Amino acid sequence: MRNVTGAVAQGSDFFNRANEMATFWRDLETDNILLLAPRRVGKTSVMRKMEEDAGDHGMNPVFVDVSDCADELRFVERLYAAVLANNSGDLLWNHIKESWLGKAIQRVQKAGGAGFSVEFRPVEAAWSRLGEELTGALCRLEGRWLIQIDELPVFLLKLLNHDEPAARDRVREFLYWLRRLRLEFGEVRWFLAGSIGLDTITTRLNMADSINDLRIQTLGAFDGPTADALLAALAAEYRIALSDVVRGHVVNKVGWPAPYYLQLVFHELRNKRGAITPADVDRAIEDLLGPQHRNYFDYWRQRLFEELGRPDAEYAIDMLNAACHALDGVTRAILGQALASAISDPGIRGDKLRYLLDVLQNDGYLVEGNRRWRFRSPLLREYWLRRVAPDGGHA
Repeated sequence: MRNVTGAVAQGSDFFNRANEMATFWRDLETDNILLLAPRRVGKTSVMRKMEEDAGDHGMNPVFVDVSDCADELRFVERLYAAVLANNSGDLLWNHIKESWLGKAIQRVQKAGGAGFSVEFRPVEAAWSRLGEELTGALCRLEGRWLIQIDELPVFLLKLLNHDEPAARDRVREFLYWLRRLRLEFGEVRWFLAGSIGLDTITTRLNMADSINDLRIQTLGAFDGPTADALLAALAAEYRIALSDVVRGHVVNKVGWPAPYYLQLVFHELRNKRGAITPADVDRAIEDLLGPQHRNYFDYWRQRLFEELGRPDAEYAIDMLNAACHALDGVTRAILGQALASAISDPGIRGDKLRYLLDVLQNDGYLVEGNRRWRFRSPLLREYWLRRVAPDGGHA
């Protein structure tokens, strides 16, 4: 097991998540899934592990990252290419090559490794029909298919940011088209996910019913014992002595033990010679919070603008600025006051506060306890206090 800090953890680098995946496989027997997961908890790693294990559950897996797809046709082409890369892709090609769908294909090329690229003939490139024909063809093959689509919300935001006035209508058409595929072709199971909440985007656009057929599941950070076991496994792999006390101190200091942050701290400790102490852990975390490593946390601020747009992103930042100054959190009233200068009407402000609290809680920024709202991750709170809040400093 390697110390992976940036890439997707696959194969022997993947750690645990057995309980979560057992739940997902159980739900996929009858339903399609929308996975809601804060950034850096290992969402894509879990999806890749499920792709690896799909055959054991009687399914043909297809994994598609659509974050760089520019439009609906590119989405369908990426989906088709991923299906061809599956071990059953040849069976599909033999099934459709003489059909309308097969004749609509202009070019299929190997794209390196086991990948493919697909292009459709312009005159046949009605993306909605292409997607429907493909999904129907999968249903006519033996076996069941699992289509995992990663970063779907990022793709939708690209559609939404097109300059044309009908951008919102494009997103609506795509979302309801995808819903129809899920409902009409029951032999295909869908597993949708992204580092931005799809539920947040559909609520923002008043299209929540476009995903109301999905079973919502969540993925969070490790619990304490699992985080400790990860650190112990890494220490054994690299032959580094990490005592029970030191491992416990890492878990306590990280606070919200997402795999990514545990791996980052361990990476810093690997550079230490001699016995590692709790003081070394403190120095490692202090280094991670330095300006040279701000990219580890900057995305948390950036994603608010991607997910919420203006002015809601500014409102959310005002709320987080208010919350970061207190380690044990702040009351709902204080968060409401953070919006008062921008939203004078109490009713509108109350509605906006409820909406943004739901977003910030679901996306892993804030958590509620004892009627106070605090940062879920102490590391993110410290970053926010130092790098984002206008008056900065330590609380």
